[in-house]
Amino acid sequence: MRLIFVITLAGIAAAVMSVAAPAEEEASTAGQKWLSLVDDQKYEESWNQAASMFRDQVKQEAWVVSLKRFREPLGPLVSRTSSHVEFAKTLRGAPDGDYAIIHYTTAFQKKSDVTERLTLVKEDGKWQAAAYAIH
Repeated sequence: MRLIFVITLAGIAAAVMSVAAPAEEEASTAGQKWLSLVDDQKYEESWNQAASMFRDQVKQEAWVVSLKRFREPLGPLVSRTSSHVEFAKTLRGAPDGDYAIIHYTTAFQKKSDVTERLTLVKEDGKWQAAAYAIH
């Protein structure tokens, strides 16, 4: 009886992981695409392609100034690796929704040990940037 229970739990875990894997891949792809705009210094376009909640909270001019002040001094991207992805239905200070928080280990030309955190929200059926931070 116990062996059947363990096998059943393993089957449930595998089913959950197979559902999570496509969601993680979809969110990661959207995150990489959006980050490439920032990497290419297409700041206005990154703002335009961000989620409405992002655009409501950050004016485009402030976004551009912030990236020029904090991101540009790091230099060009050397490497970026996703360290893990978390999914949530709620985030503090945000409306309920589907969120993906992606943590990256990143190296830039002038600073190599950087952590980036990109929060995506599912809006109109696709993942869009809701928040971005460099640590």
